[in-house]
Amino acid sequence: MQEIHLSDPLIEAITSCTEDIRTIAAYASMSLDMQSCAYDLLDALLAAKEVDSTVFQDNGFKAVTRSFIEIYDKSADVIGRAFNEEVLVREAAERQSVFDKDLLEARFKAAAAESLHEFAKETFEVWQNSGIFARRRALKALRDRAGFRLESHRIGNYVAKTYDLMEEARREHQKAQQASFAANVTYKIRAGVYSDIYRLLTENR
Repeated sequence: MQEIHLSDPLIEAITSCTEDIRTIAAYASMSLDMQSCAYDLLDALLAAKEVDSTVFQDNGFKAVTRSFIEIYDKSADVIGRAFNEEVLVREAAERQSVFDKDLLEARFKAAAAESLHEFAKETFEVWQNSGIFARRRALKALRDRAGFRLESHRIGNYVAKTYDLMEEARREHQKAQQASFAANVTYKIRAGVYSDIYRLLTENR
């Protein structure tokens, strides 16, 4: 199995950002993905320097560093002009809105599933402790809310069933929360990220 070095993912990231610089220079515009890629690269480079500064002396790393520095030297001015915080923030908000919508829907489903489970427990209590008419009314109300068939002689099973549905809805809500959090890249939008990468690479080459 080929050994994976600390420099390997950094080499890939620098190569990707170098290609982004070429695109930025050609079209005088910067996308949110390009900005995020550069931010992540800078963060990874700073972390790598703290862990093992010799990573900067890797031959493969030095080769892609030279390419980045050369293209940046030619394109620094256009990169600065291409950064538009307002446009990037708007793009980030549009992407985030999709995840926020999913999160809101998951939150409602989780709340509804929890409410149904509590109602199932209440119905079970009525079924055990009340008269026939109260039991029938409670079972009918639970059937109307549940959305699936309930058999009167198996009412206890539906307490367990609604519990499982509640737990599944909670897991989906948690996944939606994590996805929404991960999708928020607004903090990566700041000017000068490419120039910070350039300075770090030139100082350590």
